[in-house]
Amino acid sequence: MSNTALYTTIYPGEELYLKPWFDSVAAQTDNDFDIVIGLDAFTPEQVFKHVGQEFEARFVSADAGATPVEVRTKPIEFILNEYDQVVFTDSDDVLFPQRVERAKKQLQHCDLTACALEIINEDGSAAGQLFPLKENATLEELLPFANVFGLSNTAYRCELLRRVLPVPCECVMMDWFMATKAWLLGAEIYRDSAPMMSYRQHGSNTARVLAPFTEKQIINGFRLLKLHYSLLSDHVLADYPDKMELFRGADTRLDIFIDSMKDEAKLNTYLISLNKLEEEHIWWSWLAHPQLEEIWKN
Repeated sequence: MSNTALYTTIYPGEELYLKPWFDSVAAQTDNDFDIVIGLDAFTPEQVFKHVGQEFEARFVSADAGATPVEVRTKPIEFILNEYDQVVFTDSDDVLFPQRVERAKKQLQHCDLTACALEIINEDGSAAGQLFPLKENATLEELLPFANVFGLSNTAYRCELLRRVLPVPCECVMMDWFMATKAWLLGAEIYRDSAPMMSYRQHGSNTARVLAPFTEKQIINGFRLLKLHYSLLSDHVLADYPDKMELFRGADTRLDIFIDSMKDEAKLNTYLISLNKLEEEHIWWSWLAHPQLEEIWKN
């Protein structure tokens, strides 16, 4: 058995993407890993059917009625008991051939690593944009406002992952919550500006990064972000009073944005301006965008 797990979650709606995901896993330059799959209302037989073949994997099925966090926490806890490190992937995305090799090399020198992503359309064609990672931007400037640490582009040492868990069961932005807690814990975090994943944008994405954005996405986005700040405040930040003000400031900034977006004219103006920006967005960076402050701060 390997000391490395490659993890993904599979649930209904992912069927079309499973074969491209598996083919990219099978094509890794470093194949010294075990595949661990969390299943949500899905069976191993269904996975094999849509992949087109049977393969070695360790399946962990979610309990009935589990929240999305609980669906993922159960197999992650299994991984913590069996492995030293884990490479996270989403089953609707595609790995570059060196994804595992590169992540494992980086984890020799850090606790958590994340790679940039090439964005692809629903049909797998290139969208012509990157999800960028800046290696020199401080996490103090980034993490209170936006996220680059997904459950498709990160890899963790299990020693850190044990300290990051648990994540509140009602959390939606599990990836951001985990990365924020890892940073607050003082983890050694590395960001790789080289894309090692293809990140698929489709109608079921929780977090889009490609324009055009819609009114519904803006409203749903700031509701999720309010929940994120609330859960950090309730479960994490009391232990880090020196960082608490950073997140309070980000939450206050969001409140100003939300209040401004209650004005339909301002919301429409913001959307039009946001969709004209020539920028490679990261997760949630398009909410309360600093280049558009004259709209939502006025």
